[in-house]
Amino acid sequence: MSRPTNNLYQWKTRSVEGEKREIEAQLFGGNWKFRSRPSSRRSDEAAEWTAHDKPSLEDLEQLESILFDKYQRKHASYDQLQGVRKLIANWKPGIR
Repeated sequence: MSRPTNNLYQWKTRSVEGEKREIEAQLFGGNWKFRSRPSSRRSDEAAEWTAHDKPSLEDLEQLESILFDKYQRKHASYDQLQGVRKLIANWKPGIR
């Protein structure tokens, strides 16, 4: 049986067009790994996860919001929150 990790954060979003999406962000070895998949209502239609080398600014901002809430309740570290804020400050489209 595997243990849950404290460095894995998951959430769901809905686009302007109404498409649902699941996102996971995991801190591993000091680097954030993002992946997403379309969300479906039926478990037999589960889509494959897609890894993102460069997450979108919206995904980074959502992760920052989640980490801030968890930090306020002492469920996330300040270093994690500051790391994501640094990624947001350095975010530029098309640049790794």
